Amino acid sequence: MFQKTKIRGAFFIFFIMVFSYTKAQLLDSLKQDLKMKPVFHYKLDSRSAFIGNKSANVWGIKLGIGFNKNLRFGLGYNYLKSRLPSTETLRSPNNLFPVKARLRIRYLSIYAEYVYYRKNKWELSVPVQFGLGNTLYVPYFSSDVAIIKEPTFLLLYEPCLSVNYRIVKFIGIGTEMGLRLALHKDRQIKEQITAPIYVFKAMIYWGDMINYFWPNHKIPKPIMDVL
Repeated sequence: MFQKTKIRGAFFIFFIMVFSYTKAQLLDSLKQDLKMKPVFHYKLDSRSAFIGNKSANVWGIKLGIGFNKNLRFGLGYNYLKSRLPSTETLRSPNNLFPVKARLRIRYLSIYAEYVYYRKNKWELSVPVQFGLGNTLYVPYFSSDVAIIKEPTFLLLYEPCLSVNYRIVKFIGIGTEMGLRLALHKDRQIKEQITAPIYVFKAMIYWGDMINYFWPNHKIPKPIMDVL
């Protein structure tokens, strides 16, 4: 419990310092960005963290709109990809023996991301999302066993800092570091969900790549904005 409190406190102080430093610049930039024409935005991601003492990957898809390539927000769907064995055991009406279980997590999210620094090949942003979903213990080896337990409510808050670097005009690498905070988790879920988040990214900027190799292309601008 003490270690958990220290992690939360350190990240809280860090994000408060970043926000205070960029507050005035942020408000001015947001006003200018929101005046620009919105474009469709999408993102596929895989975020790594720990659940209990095991490494776990959460996959997600995000759909929304962006303004001036600086401000993005929308909705997302996320689920725990890793199959993590649990110490929990399950029983079904048709099976007298306990069944080995694993934890399942699925949640919808509201996300926002703001790029507060872009210069030369570097880009720094603050992605944040709130997640609302459920957790459930399911059979580890088979989903054919009838389960008595019901899904339990889960509320998450995930603030991060993102750093991207363009190796060339249309290829980049990056990383995200942050924290997954379980604001609400049912007591019957034994695993520790609050944990640091880390992401390593390889990015292809499709629109820039098309413009670089095929400068005379006839692709409509709305489609290029999506790419």
